[in-house]
Amino acid sequence: MASRGRSKLWQYWGYAVLALLFLSLGNNAIGPGIDAVLVGLLLVFVLFQAPVYCGAINRKRGGVVEFCRNNSTGLVLGCHLRQHKWQKFGRDWWSLGWREKSKGIWTGASAKLATVSGIVGTVTGIIGVFK
Repeated sequence: MASRGRSKLWQYWGYAVLALLFLSLGNNAIGPGIDAVLVGLLLVFVLFQAPVYCGAINRKRGGVVEFCRNNSTGLVLGCHLRQHKWQKFGRDWWSLGWREKSKGIWTGASAKLATVSGIVGTVTGIIGVFK
């Protein structure tokens, strides 16, 4: 049975933006304004649209934090559960230490790829703006 919506490949459009940022380092045809727009698009993709695990805190047992493993979109928003939608920026996010916060963005391979591409793309775009 064929899918009726967008293709599965469309959900990875931000990685094409990352490739454009890498290609823009080699030539001077792209100006700093376009580099800034590409960095903005990449950050929107990584924070709000990249396919990742939810990573919201399910429970704390004996000092051990357990994270949600449901599918989600973006590193900022949670999964389909109402409590997880804004939990990452809510009360629990501000009360945790940096170790627990960073553990949530490294919950799976897709989250690692989104995090690394966001960091590398931002650095590449900043280099492109100032070259």
